[in-house]
Amino acid sequence: MKQEIKQISFSFHPLLFAIFPAISLLSENLHLLVPSDLLFPILIFVFVAISVWGILYLIFKNIVKTSLITSLSLFLFFAYGHFASITYDLFFQETTFKEHLILLSIFFVGIIIISRYILKSKHSLHNVSLIAMIVGISILILPIGIIVTNSTEQNYLETDDIKSNFSNVKTGELQKPDIYLIVLDSYPNEKILSELFDFDNSDFISFLSSKNFFIPESTFSHYHTSFLSITSLLNMDYINYFTTDVGENSKNRFLAYKMIDENQIMKIAQSQDYVTINIDSGWEATRYISSADVNLCGKNQFLNSQTIVMMIKNSMLNPIYVKIFESDYRDRINCSFDSLSNFHNETKQPVFVFSHIFLPHGPYYWGPNGEYNVPSKATLEGFHKDKKGFTDQLQFTNKKVKQFVTTILNESDTPPIIILYSDHGTMLSSDENTFSEDFITERMSNITYVHLPDHDYESLKEDSSSINLLRMISNNYLQQNLPYLEQKYYFSDDDKPYRWLDVTDFLLKNKKIDVNFFN
Repeated sequence: MKQEIKQISFSFHPLLFAIFPAISLLSENLHLLVPSDLLFPILIFVFVAISVWGILYLIFKNIVKTSLITSLSLFLFFAYGHFASITYDLFFQETTFKEHLILLSIFFVGIIIISRYILKSKHSLHNVSLIAMIVGISILILPIGIIVTNSTEQNYLETDDIKSNFSNVKTGELQKPDIYLIVLDSYPNEKILSELFDFDNSDFISFLSSKNFFIPESTFSHYHTSFLSITSLLNMDYINYFTTDVGENSKNRFLAYKMIDENQIMKIAQSQDYVTINIDSGWEATRYISSADVNLCGKNQFLNSQTIVMMIKNSMLNPIYVKIFESDYRDRINCSFDSLSNFHNETKQPVFVFSHIFLPHGPYYWGPNGEYNVPSKATLEGFHKDKKGFTDQLQFTNKKVKQFVTTILNESDTPPIIILYSDHGTMLSSDENTFSEDFITERMSNITYVHLPDHDYESLKEDSSSINLLRMISNNYLQQNLPYLEQKYYFSDDDKPYRWLDVTDFLLKNKKIDVNFFN
């Protein structure tokens, strides 16, 4: 009896191997995730581990051997992505489903052979189970230690409510324009498209000009990456103080995400009786904005979960999930444009719509006329530095934007405000691991195309920077009196996003910069 209890006590390592991937993921991504993000994935995989173990036990009636088979299966299931990445880098230039099938077959054959050996063994394997238990405990020590010692990274979720400094004095009976703020991810300006992609975007520009859009010759994002530029955009301010708040060497994104979630422009719009709407982007920070009155197109939060995505990337489900993700991605893009075109008919109140759309950003699932493409690489990202894939998808983006703009301008009772903005440019022509002036120019170049009801663009001709754009709109249409800010542009490294290089004079006056700043 004591021996049986001992065997059971040392056979619970499958549960350790089931929770390890989530704990390890958190320890490596403290700047992105919080423990609560992992509760659902842990429950899922613990349930799966117990179910597999239970089924095997009912068949083979040996708790030690079935626990070893379960732990082995869990280990190989979650280790698959790492093995696949190494194998493909060494032997294959492209990762297609054929290569996945080969490696998956090897993994399954390995599981069957080892499992058969375990079941046929005449030994009790109690000592092996004990070793597995020790290994399971040991591999959890380091990530748990990292989480505990770096727990201050989580404190930014507990920051005090972000202070607001705006007027809530409302207009009388004046008709208020609907406001559409559309962020097209990684959409570069005309110059970059022409020089680096050999692509003529004049047809799209001509269309917008015919619709009385203001189209500046050259604009730039104030920061180099989405979570910084969108935070700055929605709060109409520079965010360089993050360096003091989170530290120059930190990657912590919680404060930025919180500011997106409680952004200033939506609060201002709500103070003027606007219905504020966020359209699910599929990206963590703009997937769901709690301060918005309405969130649309987020039908599948499981597939949208950044935590689930990160875990599945390294598992045997990677090639299967690519197909699932592809369908969900297409549905969300279609839903985004449908919602943009239709919501103004569903309320009598003016609407402020924010939509961060992952176009023309990869993966390149769309042809120029909306054809469905299959990614050339069977990875979760599904794309690499494919200029043709990018320009094809950009043409599809233009097509959808044209349809949306035409519908809104034709059907709106009050002429609307439409802003087509990109959070940053591309990095398809330069090596992102080598910082150069060309790379910084490509990455910082963006679009800021604006349609105003009165077509009065004099103030934009003087300053078309996004930092002042929403301030101007707030002052002119939302009863605010916000001061305008000096134009400044900052570039930083993904490894140290809060260590800034001022590139204002480089971008605006073509002055040299010290690219060795990042070495």
